Amino acid sequence: MQTWTVVRFLHIAGITFFVGGQLLLLVAVTPVLRRSENEQTMRSIARRFGIGSAAALGLIIGTGVAMASHLQLWSSDTLKLKLLVLVLVFVLTGLHVVSPRTRVLSYGIVATSLVVLWLGVKLTYG
Repeated sequence: MQTWTVVRFLHIAGITFFVGGQLLLLVAVTPVLRRSENEQTMRSIARRFGIGSAAALGLIIGTGVAMASHLQLWSSDTLKLKLLVLVLVFVLTGLHVVSPRTRVLSYGIVATSLVVLWLGVKLTYG
């Protein structure tokens, strides 16, 4: 197996965990737990997802930097926009840690994460 295939696979696996986990929390987990008013369970899930997300983001950034260098994409306007939106994801995530009950932050993180994903697809496939 080629090294860059493995790097790309790890990048996509990290994105799948990060964005897919957000969508699962948004659509299924959070609404059910809010209705049942099970605050402790929600905190526990959020904490575990946060740890997994941090690891996934580390993997995404590491493999993304490697691929951008390998493919000589650093001058790409699409990559620059993707990185700018990724910074926004980090800012919104930091605000969400401070104010976890603010739904607009949750929705903003999911929306900007999907934009990053869209730009990654655009970057890869033109």
